[in-house]
Amino acid sequence: MVKLEFQNNVLIVQDQKGGQIFGWEHRVFFTTASGYQLDALNNRYLFFDQRQINDVLIETVSYLDEQAIEFETDKEVAKRLDQFKSDRGDYEEAVRNSLQIQSSTRKDNINLGLVRSLKPYQQQGLSHLLAVKHGANFSVPGSGKTTVVYAAFDFLRRKDVLNKLLVIGPRSCFFPWEDESIACFGYSLKSARLTGSKMKRQSLYLQSDRYDLFLCTYQTATNDLEELINLCRRYRLFVVIDESHNIKRIEGGVWPEAILRIAPYAVRRAVLSGTPVPNDHKDLWTQVTFLWPGKQILGDRNSYRYRCEDKTKLEIINQSIRPFFYRTKKSELDLPPVNFRKYECELSPYQAGIYRALSVKFLREIDIEPDDKRVLRQWRKAKMIRLIQAASNPTLLSQYSEEFDVPPISGEGASIIQLIDKYPQYETPAKIQVANQLVHQLFENGEKVVIWTSFVHNIRMLQHLFQDIRTFIVYGVVPRDESEDIEFNREQQIRQFKEINEPGVLIANPAACAESISLHTACHHAAYLDRTFNCGQYMQSLDRIHRIGLGPNENVTYHILIAKDTIDETIDRRLNEKQKNMLHLLEDELPLGTFEVEEHQMEQTEDEETIDFEETLKDLSKKFKSDFSDAIKRGL
Repeated sequence: MVKLEFQNNVLIVQDQKGGQIFGWEHRVFFTTASGYQLDALNNRYLFFDQRQINDVLIETVSYLDEQAIEFETDKEVAKRLDQFKSDRGDYEEAVRNSLQIQSSTRKDNINLGLVRSLKPYQQQGLSHLLAVKHGANFSVPGSGKTTVVYAAFDFLRRKDVLNKLLVIGPRSCFFPWEDESIACFGYSLKSARLTGSKMKRQSLYLQSDRYDLFLCTYQTATNDLEELINLCRRYRLFVVIDESHNIKRIEGGVWPEAILRIAPYAVRRAVLSGTPVPNDHKDLWTQVTFLWPGKQILGDRNSYRYRCEDKTKLEIINQSIRPFFYRTKKSELDLPPVNFRKYECELSPYQAGIYRALSVKFLREIDIEPDDKRVLRQWRKAKMIRLIQAASNPTLLSQYSEEFDVPPISGEGASIIQLIDKYPQYETPAKIQVANQLVHQLFENGEKVVIWTSFVHNIRMLQHLFQDIRTFIVYGVVPRDESEDIEFNREQQIRQFKEINEPGVLIANPAACAESISLHTACHHAAYLDRTFNCGQYMQSLDRIHRIGLGPNENVTYHILIAKDTIDETIDRRLNEKQKNMLHLLEDELPLGTFEVEEHQMEQTEDEETIDFEETLKDLSKKFKSDFSDAIKRGL
């Protein structure tokens, strides 16, 4: 008799009679076609690859049936086979249900215990998720995906289908999930943050009966894989992958593989992302396979990768996944219109002199660009960052920029270096002056305001400038939550800014405050001291205060500070162009190539950077052509 069993996550096929499955034709199937390792001494085959173990199990059972070879299984194998059979039935039912909902032939009357009312598109998203059982919500940021999941959790918990919720995502999503539970249920779900030391996490697992909601980072999911699988076995868990674009890599990697290992043990599964396809259709494989691990909707990863290279197959791919995702587009949110106020800031004399000198030197050095492609890309970035710094605050030029890995300025001539070093003694940068006036005006009107700047030194300078106002800061080195610093951390700063009943200022770096943060209930003004060419980061920062939940008469205003006759004007034009294109893409069913968020970093493509550089060079040539010609004549 042949026996299939699992031992320490290894799939073992053993011939207890000693020879039934070791003929050459069977050996070809097991070792060559399926990838088993032969253990001839113990009359068995071993399969180790956890990424493919479920697929190989199904293939092995099918092969044994075809060959009329009798076999028996242990409890774990039997459980997985039953789950696969159930998944096939669920899959067929999900496709039928999804088509009914999309064609509006089915209307669900769902009784919920939430204190929050759902918007029509959220109700539709809830109906879809319940109908397909395991589904994706790819709605735009700020559309209430968390609320939809909580509504599904409430409904299924009342039906006794599941009893606990596990959310895996970036640490920045922890506070919003906890905060939104109060808004949805009227009370805070008992939550456990699976963070800290191994000993602390083990204590939380031992006390898991006490909690309704478990919050886990991708790193912890990788480190605590067996503990999370045991948690799924112990309870009926709804496992949600938040900001699921973080597991997009079809090539694998520790995060995606850990998520796929957990998937078969969840009672319900969901993935949430506003940007599910940052690069191309290959980004969908892990997300969709997590939802239906026993079905393999997109096939195995190798064959799917090849299909994605064939543009004629993309529509077939879209059709195969269409039943399993729901998407609310930006235009469907019915948000109140926003106001953009632009402030032209005339550079002060010394600042203008510094900017002009850097621009002329930039033009002079174009002919000696580095040949190495990687070095050239960094060289161009450094040149543009220095122009942004000069337009924002020349003091930045003497600082090492950790945000962009750009060293302090050097080799620009002794007079310029001395002027930069002593600049704070001469004048206050133009945009700092305007920002100061704007904030105090809003303060007098009883308003809160968010100030966005890409540079840490600007954050510290503004913090010192606003000593008479309640000021809060969020940037890279500020600890993320109380597990890192109980008294001072990003969550505490954001929470206090939202909760204070008086005017206040939150000064933030978009790279550290872009994802999973909602400020719209507390603040309706955002000021941009400086911006880069990164449109994805810019648009996410806009969404922090312009989200569902705003009343029809709550006006949102963005205050854009632009240094006149500087790179700020180039950035403004380029961001407007990119934003128009992105908003068009966000209306697509599957927005391809909008912006990518991974660990709070949104990198531009090399092509985008090249265009940005060329546009900057073109504008500099127009504005400083005569200065450049004079410098050439004087041999400078």
